Amino acid sequence: MTLEILNIVSVIIQIILFIALIITVVSLTKYVKQLMVRVDGLQEDINKFKTSVDPLIEDTRTMIQKINKVSDKVDENFVYVKKTVEKLGNATDDIINFKDRILRKAEPPIFDTISAFAGIVKGVKVFTDTWKNNRPVRTPHHIEEDNLLFDSNGDSDFELEKEYDDINKELNEVRKKLEEMKRV
Repeated sequence: MTLEILNIVSVIIQIILFIALIITVVSLTKYVKQLMVRVDGLQEDINKFKTSVDPLIEDTRTMIQKINKVSDKVDENFVYVKKTVEKLGNATDDIINFKDRILRKAEPPIFDTISAFAGIVKGVKVFTDTWKNNRPVRTPHHIEEDNLLFDSNGDSDFELEKEYDDINKELNEVRKKLEEMKRV
């Protein structure tokens, strides 16, 4: 009896467990179906997203290719700009060196010429001053007596002074130009 009761209880427990297993399998199947429906919906959403993102990805690739081409051209042009700037720098250096050489070669002869010219002007001035001071003073009465053809009273002195002033003006202009050249 006890064995039979145990056997009956065991069979009943097996039946209950089998029924519970069937219920669990049925509910799991139901959950799996719901999960499959959700996965299908998610897959459709992913496909829609992929469809809308594909053109964006292609446009991005095209844009990146164009940007790369532009950057390559900019790099090439930058090389040309850099070379041009270097050439301009070299040309500027050459011009400055040329100017310096001209100044070094031209200044001594110019200063010598100006010094010689100034010496001549001073010599002429000393000569005219000496000539004026050593000349006997004549009155208009003496001139009439000598019956001179030319009036040597003030015209020649005035002309010499005017020439002397003109020479001084020219020398001052030359000095100013030389000073400007030294500043440069």
